[in-house]
Amino acid sequence: MSMIPILPRLLMSVIVLGTGFSGAQPAGSAEAARETAPRNYGNFRVGASTLARHPTLCLELSFLEMLSVEGCGTGSGFLHHDPGPEIAHFRAHLRLTSWKTTIGWLQPRLSAGFAEMQVGEDGVGFHFNGTGLTGVETAGPEVGTSLRALLPVYDGFEFVGELGLNIAYFRHAPQLLRPQPEWQPGASLSLGIGF
Repeated sequence: MSMIPILPRLLMSVIVLGTGFSGAQPAGSAEAARETAPRNYGNFRVGASTLARHPTLCLELSFLEMLSVEGCGTGSGFLHHDPGPEIAHFRAHLRLTSWKTTIGWLQPRLSAGFAEMQVGEDGVGFHFNGTGLTGVETAGPEVGTSLRALLPVYDGFEFVGELGLNIAYFRHAPQLLRPQPEWQPGASLSLGIGF
């Protein structure tokens, strides 16, 4: 099921919920100085993307407070064997700031990295300069932006939600066995738990 018809409703929900955040304070204000955003070292999220027919799984790790790395995909090859087109993402996130709200923290972020598109069984490695030996996969650069929500629940654990927009460029996508457009814009929504 495509997420495209669902995205306008999700965005409207975020806007409606955002009205409850009208009291949000920038992290540098005196009010926010009393309490800082939780330090999220890692999280695991499950969600949906306009670029995948299966649920998307994301694992994010943060070794520096403002910078994290993330891998997202559908688990093709071990969770399912659907040969349909799909894209996996490998990116770094840069947190721009944090806003304290009545229920948690909102964090706008920028991301950059690369994505891999496959239209068949995934092989070993990434192919930036072609479509691999079997002609079913290629990789290319990706940039994006996202809004992450951290909702503290108990003793260093948080519920984590993220709404993201990204675009990837696959120079060799038209040469795949099942040709695809070079530019692949996408949107995603994921929820999970972190610490």
